[in-house]
Amino acid sequence: MTLLKRSIIILLVIIAAAAQGFFASARAGDRNSALVNGVPVTEAQLEAAIDEFLPTAFFHGSVTPEKRNEFRPKALENLIKKELYHQAAKGKGYAVTGQELDGAVKKVADRFKSKEEYQRTLKAAGLTQKSLEKNLERELLIAQFVAKEINEKAEVSDAMLVDYYEKNKANFLKPESFRIRHIMIKVDPTVTAEERQKLKQEALDILEKAKKGEDFGDLAYKYSQDAWRVKYGDLGFVHKGRLDPQLEEVAFKLEKGKMSELIQTIYGYHIVKLEDTIPAKQLSMDEVRDSLRKQLFTERKKDLEEKLLKGLKEKAKIEIF
Repeated sequence: MTLLKRSIIILLVIIAAAAQGFFASARAGDRNSALVNGVPVTEAQLEAAIDEFLPTAFFHGSVTPEKRNEFRPKALENLIKKELYHQAAKGKGYAVTGQELDGAVKKVADRFKSKEEYQRTLKAAGLTQKSLEKNLERELLIAQFVAKEINEKAEVSDAMLVDYYEKNKANFLKPESFRIRHIMIKVDPTVTAEERQKLKQEALDILEKAKKGEDFGDLAYKYSQDAWRVKYGDLGFVHKGRLDPQLEEVAFKLEKGKMSELIQTIYGYHIVKLEDTIPAKQLSMDEVRDSLRKQLFTERKKDLEEKLLKGLKEKAKIEIF
């Protein structure tokens, strides 16, 4: 999402929320929720910020005041962060060009069916054309600051990718996997000994049918009592750690094409069949490049933002009311 699009979406949420009366002056007013280096964060801004966290539920009118209050601390923290970014951006000389601002204003106006609807909505939201432009310029400035001071600095070069890959090759080893079919007869822990024995016999009868050559998948579809019944008992390829340890202990030692005897777990009685195996494989740099780049970018971005925000807060005077 571009900086411009993100900024416009934020403004549209604020405008639409205010226009529909979801944070009336009786609730928000001109009271301050916080001061950031003397710059007020108002209650009205906070109410609008809360709406950013739950826009879908908000516009369906299904959010209780208690539920909204759960988002209040997070929304206030986000507003404080944005004000710190705004002040830092101005301090570093960042600026929004007239062309950028005009383009953003046009994109907001174009979201309405007519000029009249646009003007009515602004008025209902308590905004003028000038105040809209001021708000939008602020959002664009913050987005520009984040892009330059966090996102661009968090970019991951090819050299960084290769270096990380070479130092962490063990993390990119795809483990040996096993294709398993499974039949289960459930046993409720509260059943009597007699009922348990009856269920065990039912499972043994299924096992006998399989041993006599009946198709394992058809038996699974007909008798199994788990979610994979509709897939004819096919669990697909799984690796160690994905199944119940008691099943793995047996299943992963089977020869290809062979099935187990009856296995008892706390869930019931099981029969497993090993259909196929895929040996462990070292994934190449090309195979992990895209996912690794996203992973490292996310980690670096988080780290940069935390350090940047911590530094800004240490130098700021923040008062919360």
